[in-house]
Amino acid sequence: MSLLRTIFLFFLLLLAFGLFAQKEKSFDTDTLFVDIMRQPHTQEQVDKLIELNKKAHYNRPDILEKALEIAEQIYYIDGIAKAFDQKGYTARKNNRFLKAIEYHKRALGFFEKTRDTFAKIKCLNNLGVACRKINNEKEAYKYYIRALDLAKKTHNQGQIARIYNGVGNVFVNAEEYPKAMFYFNKSLAIEKNNGNLKGQEYNMANIGEVFLLTKRFDSAEHYLKKSLDIAKIIYKDGHFGVEYNLLGKLYKDKGDYVRSVYYYQLAIPDLEKRNVKRYIANSLINMGLSQLFLGKKNIGYENILKGIAIAKEIQSKENISLGYNALVTYFEHTQNYREALAAHKLAKQFHDSIVNVTTKNGIISAQIIYETKEKDEKIKQLAYERQQEKKNSRRNLFITIATILISLVVIALFYVFFNLRRRNNDLELAQKNAEIQNYMMRIKDLEASASTNGNEKVDLKEKLKDLDLTKRETDVLMLISEGFSNDEIADKMYISKNTVKSHIKNIYLKLDVKNRVQVLKKIRNS
Repeated sequence: MSLLRTIFLFFLLLLAFGLFAQKEKSFDTDTLFVDIMRQPHTQEQVDKLIELNKKAHYNRPDILEKALEIAEQIYYIDGIAKAFDQKGYTARKNNRFLKAIEYHKRALGFFEKTRDTFAKIKCLNNLGVACRKINNEKEAYKYYIRALDLAKKTHNQGQIARIYNGVGNVFVNAEEYPKAMFYFNKSLAIEKNNGNLKGQEYNMANIGEVFLLTKRFDSAEHYLKKSLDIAKIIYKDGHFGVEYNLLGKLYKDKGDYVRSVYYYQLAIPDLEKRNVKRYIANSLINMGLSQLFLGKKNIGYENILKGIAIAKEIQSKENISLGYNALVTYFEHTQNYREALAAHKLAKQFHDSIVNVTTKNGIISAQIIYETKEKDEKIKQLAYERQQEKKNSRRNLFITIATILISLVVIALFYVFFNLRRRNNDLELAQKNAEIQNYMMRIKDLEASASTNGNEKVDLKEKLKDLDLTKRETDVLMLISEGFSNDEIADKMYISKNTVKSHIKNIYLKLDVKNRVQVLKKIRNS
């Protein structure tokens, strides 16, 4: 007894702690709300209120209403748009899908006047989801495609993945399963690349559902169990209702009604906890069918009726149609064929309102238009890129040719410059040689005059011995002193003109002179 009492007291303490924590959380939200409301009416105040509503899990309509009221007073367009978008999301959570569409449309009208593209994409996606919940697939597709265009322009991969998923669900409801699978796989690839487990879980569940609807049960089971495994990693407190619902349907379609009922019984409490009425209705109806096949007609019938009631409440045409088809089965089992016929007519009526030729053609036409537009844009982009490549090629060719021509001109200029310089050097040397010859002639005249006056002839060769000249340089200098030109010196010494020039340069360098006149003066005075 003491052990039972201890366990009982322990659970009471846990319950009390939970209630206290919830009260504390509510008190904190209220305190923050009061603190924010004391601030001046500004855009920042509106943003804080909208953020507070998010933190309160969208369960405080009074906070959101106040945010909207202040945003309208100060004419804060972004704030009005975000407030209406949150009101739409809250309405959708409460299964008020028509109201959600109304709020999201009002939000979109204000977002059109802002530059917040990301918020506009989310709003369009929200509209697509809300329209899909009431099986207005054509409108849903229209909003998804608008969102997809913006998401691609802003390269927002996360939103692109979510929109692909929504488009896939549109095609599921329109019974266009290959197209649905195409979009789910595209979405899954992005979510894997982004490492988003939640997105992967959702896509795998959807892919499993498509396999289920096309009677490929092994593939369906594989994807649904993978989705469930991921959900168990992400969520610690449930959120497995969708996977349990689909596994229940899988085993119902396979004829394993015991396992089907088992999974639906797991799904319903989790779905009720999160108030997901669309899946609750679906689970009740399908569980009722499995119970019929197990011979539990009364309880099965009650569950089908409960499911239909919830489906009507949220105006879910697909579940209403499913419910009436389930009633057909029930009435056939009870041999009430008149009621079975009436239920069949109602089921067909609701089914046709979802998947009629006009709606399907409308969605497919819109899809063709979108794909054509996307293809045209790709072709235009490729054409533009090719044109740019041609322009770049022509420009590069022009630059190459210009570079070659400029290089050739530079080389030619260098050649002309060095040629002119060489010729100029030759001319200067010839001029200096001529000057030396003139001076040598004058020196000879002076020497002759000196000899006539009785002076002895200067032995030039003896003087040259004292200078630091090579034999060849001495010979060249002697010939210069006798008035020979470079060409004549080359002929007499059997050497080239360039060698003569080289000897003359060496003589100038060793005697520290610049021309022939200075050479002869230096020799005479030495």
